[in-house]
Amino acid sequence: MSSRGPSGEPAPDTEAGEERGGPAEREERAELDARAGRAELDARAALPARPRVSARSLAALVALALALGAVAGVAYQRYAAVHLRALPKVPACVRGARVALRRPVAASGTEPRQTASGETVYLTLGEDRAVACAFQLDEALARRLAGALAEQEPAPRAARLLELVRDHVPADPAHDRAASAAYMMASAAMRVLPQDVPEVRAAAEELDQRHACRFATRRPCPTRPSPPVLVWLAGVPAALSLLALLWIGLAASAARYRRWTERRGR
Repeated sequence: MSSRGPSGEPAPDTEAGEERGGPAEREERAELDARAGRAELDARAALPARPRVSARSLAALVALALALGAVAGVAYQRYAAVHLRALPKVPACVRGARVALRRPVAASGTEPRQTASGETVYLTLGEDRAVACAFQLDEALARRLAGALAEQEPAPRAARLLELVRDHVPADPAHDRAASAAYMMASAAMRVLPQDVPEVRAAAEELDQRHACRFATRRPCPTRPSPPVLVWLAGVPAALSLLALLWIGLAASAARYRRWTERRGR
């Protein structure tokens, strides 16, 4: 039942007026809502477009990266197996022999050994130790090492030590262990020779160079060929495909994070 005012007119319904509001208030509220909607649309338009990549395109990109990467990897492994072989493990006695050969000895040798030609020579204790160690790898190599160590003159001694590694160790990977051990002992024996002799310096330089060209060492090899072209032709596209996959993954993660923050802000 409605109440009336003093003049007999119905009293204004305050509660109903608060709920409905006047026309001006409704228009103002609608305008504010419209502005907020436009601002949200403008903010979404300012955001970078979300990348849309189909599952089929993504699978094709993954397959391309894996196939090209496999081709490049196989080509490089074949190249490294010939030109970048890792240093093999040598017997523990080789390191002890190196230390013994680096010590200059003035006394004559007393330990008998036979050379490759059947000649009997007399070596020092350190030299005899090196020959005994070489026997664990190859008997012929050990006899040639005995002949080289029996040489007393610096230039012929250096030449025979170089010949031991250069001419009497096959280049086949099956002989890498013997080649590494022969180099370690020959280079140690050369260090005690007078370095002011040109033949000694030249032999030591060639010995180090041959070792660097046979194995992957820190020393560069001028005769080592570059990796085959197939490594670059397949490796570069494979790397670009992996970068594209990484970018797609990062973009998808950023889009998910943006949607998550939008939902939390509502």
